Amino acid sequence: MKVTIKDVAQRAGVSTATVSYVLNKTNRVGQETKQRVLDAVEALGYQPNAMAQGLVMRRTRTLGLVIPHTAEFVFSDPYFPAMLKGVTSVVSARGYYLLLSMPQSGDDFAATCSNLLTQQRVDGAVLVCTPREAKVVDTFSRVQVPVVLLGDSYTSDIPFVDIDNETGSHAAAAHLIALGHRRVGCITGDMRYDYSVKRYRGFERALQEADLQPAAVYMGDFTKDSGRTGVKQLLQQAPDLTALVCGNDLMALGALEALCEAGLIVPEGVSIVGFDDIPAAAEALVPLTTIRQPVVELGRQAAELLLDMIEQPGRVHRRPLLTTELVVRASSCAPRRIVSQSEVMS
Repeated sequence: MKVTIKDVAQRAGVSTATVSYVLNKTNRVGQETKQRVLDAVEALGYQPNAMAQGLVMRRTRTLGLVIPHTAEFVFSDPYFPAMLKGVTSVVSARGYYLLLSMPQSGDDFAATCSNLLTQQRVDGAVLVCTPREAKVVDTFSRVQVPVVLLGDSYTSDIPFVDIDNETGSHAAAAHLIALGHRRVGCITGDMRYDYSVKRYRGFERALQEADLQPAAVYMGDFTKDSGRTGVKQLLQQAPDLTALVCGNDLMALGALEALCEAGLIVPEGVSIVGFDDIPAAAEALVPLTTIRQPVVELGRQAAELLLDMIEQPGRVHRRPLLTTELVVRASSCAPRRIVSQSEVMS
């Protein structure tokens, strides 16, 4: 015979309303009473009806995860699967489902978010890597659905989870300067995104503190191809370049390949520092010096923050910036004269 909420209430010696409060976390219940209810639930093997709970509480028990990039882009960058791992670990553990959406343009992104948030398709949403000009920000002010930004912090009105991008990039440039480099270039990420702006700001601040100017700057788009193209452009603008800071590891790996094709040895000819510490960074032909960020933890905290906002409405929910770590490998060393492969062979 199926165990009912009445059976739980009778065993715990409380009302069915109290059992409902405990299970749905919708009202304050004394710790002793709460424990009696939970003990009764466990002893009887009671399984709440998720659909009925959702109807009573007007919840779908579904969260949205919106990433404004194509599926090809998302699944070719190891950052996103790692972030997704963190999100799903929390969502599944707390009994929710996840709806993943990847709109391809700014207008699609705004429309997707508007539909999700205004038509009650989800109980809340995590928005990943939101471009600064996204029209969806206007949608946030018109709905009551909780929203968390992941990887963005350009508006104080919406809770966010992020790493300290500026400090991380500052550490990357400062590492090269401490090695003695004075002609340092940069391949940035897409500057429509807040974290790209902050990473460039950290790079620029480190150079200013050393009374230096960037040797040359190229705006990439986080892809390996843009790292390759960026190196070709930078070497034309600054042939005396001795070091390079890249906005992510994929661009750094593309830059590494392009430098080798140009006949330059890494790090003797040009030192490189990336950002992210994806698995391929340590496995590259020249293992990559990079800035490690806790991507899985970032996803986990974003999901936890969103669920806390859903289940504890009215409270102020904030998370501190997560810290980064400089990981020194073989792609950076003290500056030397430009060394080419032909010189090494001779």
